[in-house]
Amino acid sequence: MVIKAGWRTALWAPILLLVSCGPQADTVPMPAEADLVIFTAQDEAVYEPVIKEFEERTNLKVRVENGSSEDMLRRLGEETDKGDNGKGSEKRDEASWDLVFGVGIETLEQSRDYWQPYESPEAGCITEAFQCSDSSWTSFSALPLVIMYNTNVVTYRELPTGWGSLLEPRWKGRVAFMDPGQSDIYSAALVAAVYTCDDSLEYLKQLMENLDYHTLRSLSEVNEGILDGRYSLGVTMEESAQALRTEGADIDYIYPKEGITAIPDGTAILKDCAHRDAAEEFLDFTISMDVQRILVSDLNRRSVRSDVPPLPGLSPISRLPLIEMDLQEMSEKKAMVSEEWNRILSSKTQDKEETP
Repeated sequence: MVIKAGWRTALWAPILLLVSCGPQADTVPMPAEADLVIFTAQDEAVYEPVIKEFEERTNLKVRVENGSSEDMLRRLGEETDKGDNGKGSEKRDEASWDLVFGVGIETLEQSRDYWQPYESPEAGCITEAFQCSDSSWTSFSALPLVIMYNTNVVTYRELPTGWGSLLEPRWKGRVAFMDPGQSDIYSAALVAAVYTCDDSLEYLKQLMENLDYHTLRSLSEVNEGILDGRYSLGVTMEESAQALRTEGADIDYIYPKEGITAIPDGTAILKDCAHRDAAEEFLDFTISMDVQRILVSDLNRRSVRSDVPPLPGLSPISRLPLIEMDLQEMSEKKAMVSEEWNRILSSKTQDKEETP
């Protein structure tokens, strides 16, 4: 999830790449076998520096597969079905990952039967609100949501205040919002919005109408669309808005007054994975003091560790207008919102087809 990939990669401290002598001209190099296979829902600009630094420190070779949370759940289900021997076992094939990284913890909680519990030696430093009771997964970073706006387009009298601002007629067709079916972030945004309004169905209908029934494909499209003025305002992550503001972009942002979610993304080790020791070592690395400090200083994210403060000028997460909702309730509301969202879209598509 990124503004522009170059920004984040440039912010990381340079990483020394070890280069070995190449093979003889008449030798065909064999593909190196990975010491660790990771699935991640993170943007490359976030996961690549973490993984490269891990490889440098450990001399382990990591293979990465990237996709959405929905991709992860589908693949896990397919491999379970493929590996079923008729006796209820859930062994997966050799192409499986060893762990998943940077996936929303509500999704990790929903799929907890796939994970091997592991308590990292660093787990005691994680803020209590972001801990897993049985160590099935481990938090990585906290992701508050904000409404960002273009200061050249939105006047002082028009400043957004909360989720209700996205419904104002003046912003019809000017609200940047990503497809919630492709993003845990935006499905969480919808949950926060409908959780705090009187009529959830009516809110979804009005929001879709104000979006002109058009959503964007990526977080970068949202951020860039607001930045260049194609959209006046929209929902994004605090890290993205903070990075743009720090760089002097003509944007600002607010925390919706009705309340927000700040559900972390996290890491989980698969049961019966092929490289258990390496998986545990990588999980430990993700919540180490070094990585968590870089999350804050270079990526504008909030650490899940209680001993790593946020960027200067940002309020502690305990002071944000957070909605109190457990993971089970979040999961149930996401399912409800997704069903209603798809039903409204389907109804609109049908109406268009029936109109001569």
